[in-house]
Amino acid sequence: MKFKAPIDIHEATVEHFQPRDTQGQVLPDAVIGTLAVAVKKTRENTEALVSLADALSRDKAVTPEANALRLRDSALRLAEASAKKLDEAKAHAEEEIAALEQHIGTPPPPRDQLAVSMEVEIRSRLATMSDADRDKAIEGAFANKDQAVLSAVVRGAAFLSGMSPARYSMARHRYGALFHPEEMARRDRLKNALDATERSGKSFINFVTLMATNQTVTLAEAHANARAAEQAIAAATL
Repeated sequence: MKFKAPIDIHEATVEHFQPRDTQGQVLPDAVIGTLAVAVKKTRENTEALVSLADALSRDKAVTPEANALRLRDSALRLAEASAKKLDEAKAHAEEEIAALEQHIGTPPPPRDQLAVSMEVEIRSRLATMSDADRDKAIEGAFANKDQAVLSAVVRGAAFLSGMSPARYSMARHRYGALFHPEEMARRDRLKNALDATERSGKSFINFVTLMATNQTVTLAEAHANARAAEQAIAAATL
């Protein structure tokens, strides 16, 4: 069976999300770089397996079944190594994304007890408004970058301000975009890079599965099992 490396296993799909300056020059993000390195190693392992498959297919001194089993063993070994590197890189990216989301969605702590009381009063007042009046008040707070009102809204649960979950989620998103645009942009880049890494990982697993379960491997395993059974019977009759 002729194997071909999947084109979507490539670090360029991750590096694409590196930030750039106004001149288009890359401003390396270490987290994205770590993901790209993991995908690069996965690509190299994929290409190594394709090369091994080609070399084994030309080796007439060994049966196709034996070569298929050797290829399967190599594929499983490299799959384990690649999965470990990918998982480590993804875990690091997930931690960074979680930290960014916490920072983006959390206003600065109230300065004093008076500020705490003010937030409670703001949420209470918003909760008594009609949907239209509440939306108008919050829209005005965004227009004026009113940190006090917006902090009160996003710090408390949605129902405390009388908001629906959907409108509350939108308000949190707008808050992050207004006060933390750079962190939000980085979070989105990291999420996209993480998605690209996961796609490469899934493609690699599918590729390894194809190598490990193709018809020649299945036939080789059947022959090996049959030989083992024959040897066991022969040993039992001695």
